[in-house]
Amino acid sequence: MAPTRVILMSCGSYNPPTNMHLRMFEIARDHLHRMGTHVVVGGVISPVHDAYAKKELASATHRCAMLRLALHNNDWIRLSTWETRQHCWTKTRLSLQHHQNLLNSFLSNSNDIKHHLQIEDMEWIPENVKNNSDNTPIQIKLLCGADLLESFGICGLWLEEDIDAIVGEHGLVVITREGSNPNKFIYDSDILSKHMHNICIVTEWIPNEVSSTRIRRALKRSESVRYLLQDSVIDYIYKHEIYDTRPLDTTIKLELSSPNANNYLHIDSRYLSAFLTPSPSDVTMDSPSPIEIAASIDVPDAVVLRRNMQNAVGDVLDVAREQFISSAIGNNVDNGNVKHVVKAAYPGQAKQIIASGTGIARIVDEDSTNPACLL
Repeated sequence: MAPTRVILMSCGSYNPPTNMHLRMFEIARDHLHRMGTHVVVGGVISPVHDAYAKKELASATHRCAMLRLALHNNDWIRLSTWETRQHCWTKTRLSLQHHQNLLNSFLSNSNDIKHHLQIEDMEWIPENVKNNSDNTPIQIKLLCGADLLESFGICGLWLEEDIDAIVGEHGLVVITREGSNPNKFIYDSDILSKHMHNICIVTEWIPNEVSSTRIRRALKRSESVRYLLQDSVIDYIYKHEIYDTRPLDTTIKLELSSPNANNYLHIDSRYLSAFLTPSPSDVTMDSPSPIEIAASIDVPDAVVLRRNMQNAVGDVLDVAREQFISSAIGNNVDNGNVKHVVKAAYPGQAKQIIASGTGIARIVDEDSTNPACLL
């Protein structure tokens, strides 16, 4: 028996469309092809109408624009704007039926349908279906997560006749989520159990609990959502100030290896000072001069009695400075000008100071060719 040709259809807010929304299609297609019972010829995403009135729901214009950006490089998932162009919110059951009826009419070579449809009504039909003379039926199945399946059990949320039509006439492909048990939920439901043969459970072995709600929250807080959304979608959100975002005052261009790279690191001005305030380790330290080295010599507490040295250390440092300069440049000075340098000085070269318990200190000469450690 030949495998059934199917198109996977997903309905929802897509507010905004995430990478996980797209990954669901990939997971489902891989599973159905491994089972050998179905051939996935395409996928379609149908965002809800603005009248759905969900909290923080961006306009259909923005959501469709973001979906087009997210699907720009996708070769088998298409966008259907039919729901968003209706006068009011459309039930999932009616949306599935509309797309299935239109597809059936197209496959039957109904010229009346093809010539009277708007381009928007047909753009979701896969090219391999449009360009293929194969009129084998294609079944549209609803692709969803386990949370939508479990919502069938919420009293008053779904009509029983709608559930019966969705599962019985079209079928479900359910992507599991961590902590859910769809098989038990199906067993506990009389309607779902009746159509168990038309429900395909797909286990997601690489769980990724990406939530559009959490992404909107992160965007409002100016937190990064990169790698959760397509970069083009993120840029669109900031450009149009969706989800209470606002244009960022500072954009630092990242110089990447690719000459065509167009990636930007956005920093909100509220946090700019925190990013640009240097830490102590960020301060550039110049190499000290020999005189500065001598002037900075201090006597460690473990060697001398600091109380007794406080009065004497000033005089000691004066002597150290003079001897250090003398050893560094020699005594060949003519009218205040150095004739030549006898010995080279470098950072780390120092004089050793030895102090007694009575507070009397003396300087011990070190071989200038061997740097001394500061004790």
